[in-house]
Amino acid sequence: MKRERTFWVKAGSYSMLGYLAQLGLAFVSFLALIRMMPEYDFGVWVLFLTITSFAEMARIGLTQNAVVKFCVEQRESYGEVLTAGFFLNTASTLLLSLLLLLAGIPLGRLWSAPELMGLLWWYPAFALLHGAARFIDNVQMAHGDFKGIFWSKLAYGLVFLASILLLRAWKGEVPLRALPALQVLASLPSLGVALLYRTDYLKPGRLEWAWVRRLFHFGKYVLGTNFSSMFFSKLDIMMVGAFLHPMAVAVYNVAARITNYMEIPMSGVAQVAYPRLAAANKESGKGQVAHLYERMVGLLLAMLLPMAVLVLGLARPIVVFLAGEAYADAAPLLNILVVAVLAKPWGRLFGITLDAIGRPRLNFVMLLLALVLNGALNLAFIPLWGVTGAALASLASMWGLLLASQLVLRRIIPIRQGNIFNRMWALYRRPMVELWKI
Repeated sequence: MKRERTFWVKAGSYSMLGYLAQLGLAFVSFLALIRMMPEYDFGVWVLFLTITSFAEMARIGLTQNAVVKFCVEQRESYGEVLTAGFFLNTASTLLLSLLLLLAGIPLGRLWSAPELMGLLWWYPAFALLHGAARFIDNVQMAHGDFKGIFWSKLAYGLVFLASILLLRAWKGEVPLRALPALQVLASLPSLGVALLYRTDYLKPGRLEWAWVRRLFHFGKYVLGTNFSSMFFSKLDIMMVGAFLHPMAVAVYNVAARITNYMEIPMSGVAQVAYPRLAAANKESGKGQVAHLYERMVGLLLAMLLPMAVLVLGLARPIVVFLAGEAYADAAPLLNILVVAVLAKPWGRLFGITLDAIGRPRLNFVMLLLALVLNGALNLAFIPLWGVTGAALASLASMWGLLLASQLVLRRIIPIRQGNIFNRMWALYRRPMVELWKI
């Protein structure tokens, strides 16, 4: 047991480092670009990242959880699972790239951003390179090994940031049209690191259509869930762009970005939690799944609450320090979004728990209902209150999803909310002891 805990603590540390490398360097790039680019160009770049993130999340949803789950549970078919997963990963990349190219001109008109189509022509190359690297992440996750994921994400972030700074030093500016080309450039070393780290994990088998179908039928619900989740988190930015203008998108994005970085611990813990929950469901049943769920949510709350209190007390200084006085209007939005983010520990673990116990369809349905609610609230609130309305819509829909998800989950696994808060307070009193128990 001690050896197993040491393994998961080490895995969790590298998982967290991977997200810190990815989001931390993205944040530094964000700080550089927001000072180097006009507000309009930066707003268009945010819209480009928003719609391409849908394609990224859809591809990950189709393959990640299915590949990890079946590699863990069906070791005798490991090679066939990898080959089927890579086939789905590549096929979905090509299809999603085509859909984005077809949607480019209409979306550019909707958002008054004609430059968007020129950026999207670079996406297929990026998606094939970056998508292959992120698929290899799934293979490493199945082994509980997150070290290679960290180095691969670090390579991408460092090369992208260095490219921005070198281009600014050479040309004196960072043209909007150059940014997707820099993404493609940064994907090359990231894929190289992923391929070279632990080549013994990469043992493909025959392409068996039975496994392709099995992965697809499991992953289609996770894809739908991830797509709904991404719509849920990005719908506010998209609707601000539709109702207002790219400059308003830039302001709103500052507040949203800060809350995104508050979620780094959640992403790191969730990545490690999924294979643990899947193994617990197979070996010990729903009681152990509930125990892990309570501990993980308590851990996330313990990490998130101090950050939320700090940001609520210093919203304006934080915004001005990070983005400059021109974006000071983002401070009230940040206060609203921080309160919304406090609901996310329950929601993040809710989704991966349902996937781990083989209920991805229910997870998808719940998020789809929340997405409809979020869209309706944005439609009602943005015309009334502008960007503040978008933040209020996110707040109401996130807390609504929390209440509904907990009512549903308690019918499936024996969770108790009191245990979650007990775990949180225990982590504050005895952090090292409680972390060792998780």
